[in-house]
Amino acid sequence: MNIKSISFFIALGAVLCFGDPRFEQGARFESQGNFEMALGEYRAILAEEPQNAMAYFKAAEVRVKMKDFSGALANYRLAYKFNPSMSEAYEGAAKVYESLGQKDKAKQERNKDPKNNPPTEATQVAAETPKEVVETPPAKEEKKVETEVAEAKTEVKKEEAPPPQTEVKKDEVPPSQTEVKKEVEKEKKVETVEEKPVEKIPVKEEATVEDPFEKGKSLYAEGKYKEAAPLWREVLKKSPGHAGAYYYAGLTRFQLGEYEKAEFNLKKGLEYKEGEDGCYFLASVYNKMKKPELELKYLAEYLKTAKGNSKYRSAAEERIAAIKEEKNPPKDTVKNSTPAVEKEEIPVAEKPNSTPTIENANLLYGAKSFELALQMYKSLLDTEQMLEERNFTLLQLGNTYRELRDFHSAAKRYREVVELMPNSDWAAEAEKALEDLVWLEKHSKEFPQKR
Repeated sequence: MNIKSISFFIALGAVLCFGDPRFEQGARFESQGNFEMALGEYRAILAEEPQNAMAYFKAAEVRVKMKDFSGALANYRLAYKFNPSMSEAYEGAAKVYESLGQKDKAKQERNKDPKNNPPTEATQVAAETPKEVVETPPAKEEKKVETEVAEAKTEVKKEEAPPPQTEVKKDEVPPSQTEVKKEVEKEKKVETVEEKPVEKIPVKEEATVEDPFEKGKSLYAEGKYKEAAPLWREVLKKSPGHAGAYYYAGLTRFQLGEYEKAEFNLKKGLEYKEGEDGCYFLASVYNKMKKPELELKYLAEYLKTAKGNSKYRSAAEERIAAIKEEKNPPKDTVKNSTPAVEKEEIPVAEKPNSTPTIENANLLYGAKSFELALQMYKSLLDTEQMLEERNFTLLQLGNTYRELRDFHSAAKRYREVVELMPNSDWAAEAEKALEDLVWLEKHSKEFPQKR
């Protein structure tokens, strides 16, 4: 049998096992060493079936061959999450840990497999208890048991017996059981009749008063930003893609000084019809993040739609003029402007250390130490990360490359985010960033090159 016939039967087996012909195509690409093409087939399946455990498993197998152990672990875990009986997914995750020299974690992964869990502990107790009940006690103990049962019955009868008739007065005759039942039934009927209208009234009032979107807007207007923040998440859980919730979430995060989250939410809230100031606040976010090119872009976008009496129109025009002066300052003010720039560094309490964490990498990024931030983000990809953390790390890598004017590398990282979790919020953010790259490449000559 030649190689072609062997590969044919392998492909045929894949079709019979998995049904979807894209599994066959993915296996073919994998056997040829075209790992990215193979992953593309499995991503196509997951786009239509987000809970397809086999697609996650096959993607994990490809990631192992690519030496992308963090990505492999994430996909193995998603595989057995959606199919808890998939033993090969637990075993795959365990082998990844073994290749990394982490035997304890490999053991933990295998212990998660229902097949490897000892089922006898609970079943043995259940199986042994009937035997203890069925076993007959010795003859001597039978009498003790009978007497104890008899005594218990007499005690119960004493407790349940009514008081002697001699002590009961004529006016205090205890009611019979039937009378007590009748009174209880009457009370129940009264309760049900009275409760029905009480239940209906609060429901109607809560529908109007407790609307989380309107409540969040009023809290934001009062300056209660921390109280308003969780309400936007509540709105988005009920109505995914709610542009108004994203808009106000961006404003709230901006007021709380969480500029990266504000950037993400404001971009998704630009479609909100009543959010005419979205581009201005997005420009303000980039001002805080020290990104003048993007600040200038969104200030220009704001002025395109802003009316003559718009609240921030004059401020936007002044800021555009200031950015142009910063790009081309007068010769006599160049020396005086240098100390002011140095004073705008991060406070001492917020300076990062060399430990590779997302927080330290973000601090380096915020301090414009892009080369150091780049190295730390790269080192984080070699560690064990949850899927959400990995997506954020890839997104920040793209942002860092963008700051260094390496647009090709930035685009590559953004695409990885989209491919890893195509339906996630991080993917939507990466797609927006790819749009920004197109604008930056066209206008890159207008801004000084960063070193």
